[in-house]
Amino acid sequence: PPGIFMVGMEYRWMPPISRLIEEVDSGRHGDLFTVSIREHRFPFLVKVQNWNRFNKYTGGTLVEKGCHFFDLMRRIIRSEPVAIFASGGQAQNHKDEVYGTETPDIIDHAFIVVEFANGAKASLDLCMFAEDEQNEQVIAICERGKVEARSPESVVRIVERRHVSGTTREPLAPEQRAVPKVHEIPVPKELAAAGYHEGATYHELRAFVDSARNRRLTPVSAHDGTMAVAMGVAAHESIRTGRKCRLEGLSRRSDGLQLNPTGDGPLAGDGPTARL
Repeated sequence: PPGIFMVGMEYRWMPPISRLIEEVDSGRHGDLFTVSIREHRFPFLVKVQNWNRFNKYTGGTLVEKGCHFFDLMRRIIRSEPVAIFASGGQAQNHKDEVYGTETPDIIDHAFIVVEFANGAKASLDLCMFAEDEQNEQVIAICERGKVEARSPESVVRIVERRHVSGTTREPLAPEQRAVPKVHEIPVPKELAAAGYHEGATYHELRAFVDSARNRRLTPVSAHDGTMAVAMGVAAHESIRTGRKCRLEGLSRRSDGLQLNPTGDGPLAGDGPTARL
């Protein structure tokens, strides 16, 4: 190709998450049904001219921060989102900060549920004031068990269920239960010292260089980046309207993506349409 382009979605290359993706892609755990993501962490750090304190500059927390998680959902599930419902707000972060005459308006917590075209569902639990480190969990629930990636422990926990249907009146005895397999994913000290996310930046750049050298498509396309941002915009629209937001016009065309809030009760109706 005459040029090469790749969107920087480095969470795909965090070692425990990369292992989770491999497990799901392998099919050994059966069909994928749900993906749950949780990030509990510290508030946004200070950036150049405090641009990350205002929705008008970032598109909102669920765009600026959440796009990485929405990208993970699409990558793991391998389907397109069709509807999003979100609830969130600004509980305590940055309320005592003033820049010029403006106080930051970015949200600091949210719960998001995403429905996908193939029937799978995903959720995000984001809190930007929960603790002093960046604590993340990604959980994939499949037909025959679940795969869980944890960070910063860099651990993958795999459970292969022995029983699916609840046909007894009592829980399984301890000796009957599936024993989780816990895999520690080592991260070389040099990579850990070079940046955040357990060396993900190094692995991401290797993937980019490999694509360039071998003249093949990069792992994260412009469409992937666009969809991650669109999901964040839809989540904010859902918070604003209090309704589920349907994503319409999901295609690789450049004529835009429509976000249509829908719902019941006093907010029922076609609602406004936002176009990206």
